Amino acid sequence: MKKPILWITIAGVSVLIILFASTLLQSANPLDRTLYKVAIPKGASTRTVQKILTDKGILRRRSSFAFAARVLQVSKGIQAGEYELSPSDSLYTILKKLKTGDVFQPDMVRKMVTFPEGMSIYKMGEVLRKNGISDPDEFQGLVKEGITETLRARHWDIFKYIPTESLEGYLYPDTYWFFEKASVDNVVEIMVTRFENVVMPFWKKAQKDTKYTLHEIITLASIIEKEAQKKSERALISSVYHNRLNKKMFLAACPTIKYALDRPTKKVYYEQLEVKSPYNTYKNKGLPPGPICNPGIESIRAAVYPAKTNYYYFVAQKDGSHIFSATWNEHQNARSNPNSVLED
Repeated sequence: MKKPILWITIAGVSVLIILFASTLLQSANPLDRTLYKVAIPKGASTRTVQKILTDKGILRRRSSFAFAARVLQVSKGIQAGEYELSPSDSLYTILKKLKTGDVFQPDMVRKMVTFPEGMSIYKMGEVLRKNGISDPDEFQGLVKEGITETLRARHWDIFKYIPTESLEGYLYPDTYWFFEKASVDNVVEIMVTRFENVVMPFWKKAQKDTKYTLHEIITLASIIEKEAQKKSERALISSVYHNRLNKKMFLAACPTIKYALDRPTKKVYYEQLEVKSPYNTYKNKGLPPGPICNPGIESIRAAVYPAKTNYYYFVAQKDGSHIFSATWNEHQNARSNPNSVLED
């Protein structure tokens, strides 16, 4: 009785091995030998990589990529970089390239690009222009139509509840290496993945500690980022805005006025406070519709965890610090200080 069971087991295992081998030899489209450049961000999960490759047409919609990557122990060894892959490549070929880091090597070298915290998409585009990378004009267009249906699906944890198509706030400020001819899609994928890796682990733990949504927190953090020249004051500035929101006061944040203007000036003038825009927090109560720049993790943390104060006002000083006040009279006295910069 044992021999038949043994043979049945061997036969079953053999069938599974053959099926798995045939799966590895399959391709999305054997007739399409076009080479596509595909950027795999650092730290991308197997699921994210599969979505990227599927969206590019490199993998079938119902691919066994994740299963095969797990079986062949590729999941934790996928190398970041820009690859040249074809729909005619077998699943095994794709996995091998990702495992060994067989990246595309163009004639030009990669360039290091740094985006400081608090930089808007428009200014990021100017940095790309200065470095001769990607299409700066197309990149700047992300402020209006950046969150495509495909990107939203690929990063569903971030974008599922965001009521906008603007990517402002979600391109994480950091230092990156980009190829000169990198597409805007590739640049975006790398920067959004960085946001996902840095911000989302924090948010998943912190969201229970705030009544605001992720989009609202990123919006508030962007204002804090623009105001806090002294990074140690982030939580204090956050407390002012939280207190104003709780009292249903106008946020009256000058950086939002600058964002609303077609040609912002270094200093905000009184006539500019009349600008008609949902970003004018002197005329519209509550938070603006979205972020005004791309904040770093510390400003995001301050937006969730403000200092506990009774401050409702602050005025900037020439050294970049601020005087915080609880009452309007105190605030007026602070504004009369000879070191004050009358923009708050």
